[in-house]
Amino acid sequence: MKYILIYLIALFFCSCSKKEEKISNQASDHKEVPLSGIVGLGRIEPDEKLSSLATEVGGIVVAIHKKENDVIIKGDLIIELDHAVQDAKKDQIKSRIETQRIEINVAQLNLREQKINLSNKQIELERLRNLLKEGAETKQNFDNLETETKIFQTNVEQLQARVLIANSQLQEIKQELKVSNKELQQYLVRALNDGQILTMNATKGAALSPNQSFADFIPKSKLVATCEIDELFADKIKKGQKAIIRQIGSNKTIGSGIVVFTSSALKRKSLFSEKAGDQEDRRVREIKILLANQTKYLINSRIECVIQTSNK
Repeated sequence: MKYILIYLIALFFCSCSKKEEKISNQASDHKEVPLSGIVGLGRIEPDEKLSSLATEVGGIVVAIHKKENDVIIKGDLIIELDHAVQDAKKDQIKSRIETQRIEINVAQLNLREQKINLSNKQIELERLRNLLKEGAETKQNFDNLETETKIFQTNVEQLQARVLIANSQLQEIKQELKVSNKELQQYLVRALNDGQILTMNATKGAALSPNQSFADFIPKSKLVATCEIDELFADKIKKGQKAIIRQIGSNKTIGSGIVVFTSSALKRKSLFSEKAGDQEDRRVREIKILLANQTKYLINSRIECVIQTSNK
């Protein structure tokens, strides 16, 4: 019995010794971060926020011209909705334009003919006027010719007005064509800026509703690490400070950068809160770190940022 008691006491002290060693090791792990460095959680993202692409109108997808990871430039066609009806309307308007142009040509020819007739009547009227002064022509014949000349003059003015109206109608139809072209462009979704397609959710033959997102778009911009710093250390962060980037839960450095943005107000945690309604006792300050190497990161990957606040 005596030996058993001695054995249990020895076992107890051995266990306590191992616990103290484990606690000591954990403490040394935490001390691996320099006291001059402030650690925050963050993620890699473009300096310009990701945006969702959507269509102004609804329709059936008939063609997908860009896929995931494709680099696009402004004006590139991304997807195409069924626009057969819009094409038919456009062709119809073009046909009306050609018909209107023919009507204008006919009106201009009639006007030219009437101007020639009027010119002849004016010459003949002037001749009769001279004959009337010499007594070689009757007043009745002169008056009749003068009336005919006035009628031709009126016809010329009417045809001139008709040509103006026809030209005005042509401009109206051309405006209709412009509107039709703009309506057609709503079915041809093009890139508004340079960038890259991150995800493509549209499928050929599927229907899209107006303003329905069909892809995620990354605007062309530099990559930054957006991090959140606890409010206890928020006032120590300044623009221009150096930072190192490392994997979460690891001391392995994967990059570096410079602090280029610090928010002017504290806010609730947002990057890694588990639920939208989580209650937060502590607030954070959002900062952005411009990454030195722009090609070695995956967008939306989670990282730790260590801000070097020491002047050394």
